[in-house]
Amino acid sequence: MQPTLNTPFEHFAFTAVVFLWFLGLLSAILIFPGILLHSIGAIDNWILNLLVNISQFSIYGALIFSIICAIKIERDHIKALAKAETELSDIILSDMKVLPSNWETNKTVFIVESVVVANDYLRALRWVFRKLVGGESRSLSRLYARARREATVRVLRKAKQSGTNVVWNIRYETSAVQSIFSKDNSKMVTGVEVLAYATAFNVTTG
Repeated sequence: MQPTLNTPFEHFAFTAVVFLWFLGLLSAILIFPGILLHSIGAIDNWILNLLVNISQFSIYGALIFSIICAIKIERDHIKALAKAETELSDIILSDMKVLPSNWETNKTVFIVESVVVANDYLRALRWVFRKLVGGESRSLSRLYARARREATVRVLRKAKQSGTNVVWNIRYETSAVQSIFSKDNSKMVTGVEVLAYATAFNVTTG
């Protein structure tokens, strides 16, 4: 079964964005000594211009590339979730506590799975503007929905790996991962964590 998160594209996007940010910041730092060296004639003007251009290209490129990757990663995740849910549809999933009276169970397994899905810059920016006027934050709603579906899929996968065919009394715990760099009390939501736990077992009808 293909992974729904931590795909090769996600690893590539993360590596590329980190490289672009590092290159941009390094070039920006080198601009200041470059100006001093240029003022005493130690380096040519084209070297200083090259540093400025590299810094601007890298930083702007990282921002644009991050937004494009965030959109693709979200779409790919939703498609992968839909595919995984279809493949795992043979497992009965319920949040009920009481079992049907005609069920006989065996091989009981307690399953706990969690997932943390990070917020991207585009969604975070939309959330900031939403705070100004209030109302529903659809971008965060989609983020929570993705995290909940991902946690559910992980529970179902673990149930299938353990050889069970029923996931019963599933429960969720949700929390927001907030930025520690906010100056006010309303910290920026940088991600969401969903913990899902349930009892899995095999069932036969009497």
